[in-house]
Amino acid sequence: MPPAKRATPSSKPSTAKPKAAATPKAATAKSASAGSATASSRSTRAAGAASSSRAKAAPKTAPKATTGGVTSDPRLEAAAERLRKLNERIIEAGKQTGETTLTSYEKALKAIASAVERGPGSSDIDWIAHLATSQAKFIREFTETWTSAARGMLK
Repeated sequence: MPPAKRATPSSKPSTAKPKAAATPKAATAKSASAGSATASSRSTRAAGAASSSRAKAAPKTAPKATTGGVTSDPRLEAAAERLRKLNERIIEAGKQTGETTLTSYEKALKAIASAVERGPGSSDIDWIAHLATSQAKFIREFTETWTSAARGMLK
């Protein structure tokens, strides 16, 4: 089967004229080049009206108090308080998760120590039994020390 033909964009430049922009800047530039003083004064009045409408759109409640050059807006204070409470909840959840993780880790290591004592620790060869018992004791002591230090850091 012959390969399917794809439509390709025309390599000829477009002959369509670009549309004039309908922005105040374009109107001002157009009128300035034509030398029309009336159009220029209209754009100046329109710009003045736009800036006055922006001033009217500003919130009517002004900041209430200033402290050390910083204005205190009640809305900002309320948002800051909500963020503080959210941060406290996140920190508390992190502490609880950390405590749960430490408890699980501690149980897992103690289970490993018990398995080492039951397996090789019950060997008939004395040095293997002694080595396994010592290793299990080390794992338990290390686990106790490490988890208690980590719990201290969480508080």
